[in-house]
Amino acid sequence: MKKKVYKEKVCKYSKCREKFTPQRFGQTVCSPMHGIYYAREKKYKEETNRLKSDFYEKDVKTRKAAAKKACHAFIRYRDKDQLCICCNKPLGNDYHAGHFHESGNNPLIRYDENNIHGQRLDCNYFKGGGRSGDYEANLRLKIGNDKVDKINSMKGGTIKRTAKDYRAIEVYYKNKLRELQAKESPD
Repeated sequence: MKKKVYKEKVCKYSKCREKFTPQRFGQTVCSPMHGIYYAREKKYKEETNRLKSDFYEKDVKTRKAAAKKACHAFIRYRDKDQLCICCNKPLGNDYHAGHFHESGNNPLIRYDENNIHGQRLDCNYFKGGGRSGDYEANLRLKIGNDKVDKINSMKGGTIKRTAKDYRAIEVYYKNKLRELQAKESPD
């Protein structure tokens, strides 16, 4: 019986990376010793990745950024076919999820959908954000006086959110985005 000849491979152990011809099916390293080292290396990487994942799941800064990203993605998708809330011009391709009351000083309404609307880049950055153009007048037409008055009354204030809170906000907006996309996609 003829012995099978395998194609040349590169050793998976990171400190070796030499070419070798495998002696059996599934061989990924050039020697048994490198097999031990590679197994340890792989286990270490898996453990490190698990620890990083746990850290980022519990890290407030990371969760806050993810919540903001999910919220703004939902708002941009929701308002994609509308006009700019400030100037009533088409939004264009580089529009933002612009806040009526800035998000930095207003944590109570930072993720409130009634406070965030599609806004042209130039209106948001160069013309004063929520204070630009007819944002408030157009907002009153879009969502009603009661909701605008409620946003105005919630302005300011403080709230201490945990990583778990931000994760819940992120999941909420990702689900809302999926639902909105599902409604618009043809079956």
